[in-house]
Order: sequence, then C-alpha cells, then structure tokens
Amino acid sequence: MKMTKSNKSWITNLLIAFGLIISIQVVLNTSYTLKPWEDELISLTSSSNFFKNLNFLPSSSYGNYSYGLTSGILSAIGGVIGWNISQSFVVSRVANFLYICLLQIFMVIYIFKDNKKFNIVIVFFFGFISILLVPWWFSTMYLIAEIVSTLVFVNALFIYDKNKKLSLFLIGSSVIFGKFLMIIPSVLFLISKIDFNNLKKSFTNSLFFITPFLAWYMLMYFKIGTEDFLFYLNNFFGTLINREDSGVQSALNFSFNTIYENLQKSEVPQWTPASVIRAGLTPLIFLLIYFKNRNLFLKEFGVSFTSVLFAIIGTYAWFWVLTPFKYIRQSTHFVLIVIFISLYIFLFSSGVSKFYKFLLLANISFFLSDLKIVIAFNLVIFLYFILKEKQKAVFNPEVVVIFFLIINLINMNLELREKDKYNLEFNSCEVDLFGPECVKEYLLDSYN
Repeated sequence: MKMTKSNKSWITNLLIAFGLIISIQVVLNTSYTLKPWEDELISLTSSSNFFKNLNFLPSSSYGNYSYGLTSGILSAIGGVIGWNISQSFVVSRVANFLYICLLQIFMVIYIFKDNKKFNIVIVFFFGFISILLVPWWFSTMYLIAEIVSTLVFVNALFIYDKNKKLSLFLIGSSVIFGKFLMIIPSVLFLISKIDFNNLKKSFTNSLFFITPFLAWYMLMYFKIGTEDFLFYLNNFFGTLINREDSGVQSALNFSFNTIYENLQKSEVPQWTPASVIRAGLTPLIFLLIYFKNRNLFLKEFGVSFTSVLFAIIGTYAWFWVLTPFKYIRQSTHFVLIVIFISLYIFLFSSGVSKFYKFLLLANISFFLSDLKIVIAFNLVIFLYFILKEKQKAVFNPEVVVIFFLIINLINMNLELREKDKYNLEFNSCEVDLFGPECVKEYLLDSYN
C-alpha cells in the first residue's frame, strides 16, 4: 500500500504533537530537579528591577549595573514574566525556557519563511528540540545568558544577507544584552565583512553593531552617575584582563605548556567521553562539512564559510586553548551554533548530498542522551539513505529524525525519575522577592 502525501502529513503532525507534549514534560520535570543557585536569584531580581524601573540591581551581592553581573537582560525576560504572574520559581523557569524557544521559532520563521521546504509545524517542533539538544540546556531555566546570546548571534548570521542593519544590531545585542563573551565571534565576523573598497559603508554598517552598546552605557551613565560609571569601566576591563578565567592572562603568557596546564586543572579530566566528543570533535566535523559545501550553502543561505568559521573557531579556541577552567556551559557558545546550523541545513537545504546529510545527522547524534539511541539512530539513518527511492516513499527523512528525537525525549524523561527534586516554594520570596528574608531562605536551601 502506497503512503499518500496526506497520510504522511497526518503521521508527521501526530508525532510532532506527541513530541511537543513530551518536551514540555521534560522541561517541567527538570525544573524541579534544579537545585537553587545564587545566579538564578541574581538574574531574576536584577532583570525584574530593570523592567520595572531601568535599574539593573539584584537583591544581593552586587550593586546597580555592577561589572560582576555577567548575564544581560535578554536572558531572563520569560522568567520575569513568569514570576510576576505566579510568584513561583517553577513557573519562572519554565516560562523562561518557553520564551527562548519562541524567540528561536520567530527568528527561524523570519529567516526561512520563503524557503520552499518551510513547514511551520516542523519549525515549532525543532524550535523546542534544538534547545533541548544543547548540553546544559537547562541553563535557560537558571536565567543565564549562554544560550540566548548565542541563539541571537547565530540567527543574525542568516539575517545578514537579508538585512545587514538588523543583523549587526542583533549581533551587538547578543554581546551587551546577552553574554560579553560573544564579543569574540562578533568582532571576528565584523572584520570578515569589512569592504576595503568602500570603508565608509563598512563604518556606517558597524554603527548598528555599536548602537546597543551606546544605549546600554548611556542608560547606565544616567542611572549611576559619572563616578560610578568610571568605577564600572575600570573594574570591568580590569577584571577582564586580570581575572584568570577570562583567558587574557593565558594569552599574554602563551605557550604549549600553558595549554597543557589549563587542560589539566580544568573540568575536562572529569568529563564523560560524550562531553569531550560534543565540545571537542563535533565542531571540527561540522566545519569540514560546511567547507566542503561552502559554495552551495552560500548560494542557499547567504552565509559564507568564513562567517561560520569565525563564529565557531573564536570561542572554540578561547575555550580549549586559553581558559583554564573550561566549564562545560561555556562550550554552549560554539556547540549551539553547530546544532542550529546543522538542523537548518537538514531542514532547508535542497542541494546537499545524501552523504553530507547523513554525516550532519551522525554528528548531531552525539548530542542524544543515550549511547543505545545514538547507535540505533545512526544505523536507521544509514539504512534509510541507501534505500531506493521507491522504498523511501513510505516516510521522509524528517519523520525518521523526529521519531528518534521523540525516543530521546522519552529517555530524558525516564532519566529524570532518578534525580532528586527540590522544594522551590519560598514563602518569603512570594511576599517580597527583593527582601533579605527571601535571599536568606533561597540561599540557605541552595547550600543544603
């Protein structure tokens, strides 16, 4: 019996609906397993203050617009909305995850709405899944900025060919309103786009990148005054240079011995093999695939290999060569780019060969939650791509991938059953999120 197009669509939509339900379940269950962490309270209170009165002031530890606040206002918009509606940390966490997913979905719609392979239902599904594949994805529920800053940046690469001014504004926003570490790929990208035959136009375009910085620093200046603003600049850049985990000191004292010492005292020796492959190998495989198809992808997406290379290699080199601690969440800044662009190619490229499509999916499979799923996924995908066209008529590759991603979600949900759950009801915080009693009660629970 031949599978009709309407039957395929019905099966796909049913799988996607089920997958989205499981995704929400994974997010909800995960929210209870996340131990209270000071950075969550700092981000929630500082962002809440900002959206109420334009003061970037947390309830503890730091002053207004402190140089120590490393996650910008983009990181917690959903969390602030969720908290103000419910006064619940669970709702705040889930709302922030949903906000970041919706931000991703809207950006994909803007970029690919004219693509002949565009399907709004599939876009919604992969908008959720692409976040959940990122190691340390639950940082979205802690309201910190690694994922949202990189998400804005990588989508801005695809917007550049459509709207240069908007793209550069978003790239600047990913740095100053997200995570300042994004300055590395941002500056490299800007350098790669300099038109030496028309420097005036390049300078004019760069003003859109600078605009978010000017807006933020002007607001800061008017809010805290000249003396505190100069104190901020002095401490921010002084900390950037002297702080060990910034990597600046490693760069100034660069040697192969420094690289080895940084690796030895980092978290990497305690990582699982899967984490090493995800953060170390998958970006290199992806760059090889993109390089081999650079002309095709430039034609289809308007994104050059140089742009993708600089987007990944800057923070990849900083992470593996310069930073001494190598916190796994920091790998998000290049791993997310690998995941997102790989899925964009899989979903929206019409010209990529079966071999490279399989290689992309095999590379993505390392982000699945269990080795057995990884093996089964690669086996089925390999068999699918070597089948004859008549035999593949029953299902399209998107359905096969969606099926395995749902299996992965189910496994993630099962794994959550083995984790401890925390009581996230703090009466003092429900009364006054900014009060000392809330800070004391929340932090006391975080240390237990």
